[in-house]
Amino acid sequence: MANMMLRNLPDNVHAHLRVQAASNGRSLEAEVRSLLVQSGIASSAGGFGQRLRAWFGEALGNDLAEERDPAASQPGPFE
Repeated sequence: MANMMLRNLPDNVHAHLRVQAASNGRSLEAEVRSLLVQSGIASSAGGFGQRLRAWFGEALGNDLAEERDPAASQPGPFE
């Protein structure tokens, strides 16, 4: 595994991370590691909806691929 050193972190961010780590029962290093890993997973996986579609795509069908009628989304007339 790679190592990393982080410099010039603002004091308020450091304090917030320390509190967050304590509330999660982790060390500051473990908390930052968790945040970085989760951030990398979220950005590469494309979010929860895309992961659901990847897991259950065949069962869900492909309803979202249909073209929408733009007129259907226009508000009705108010008189």
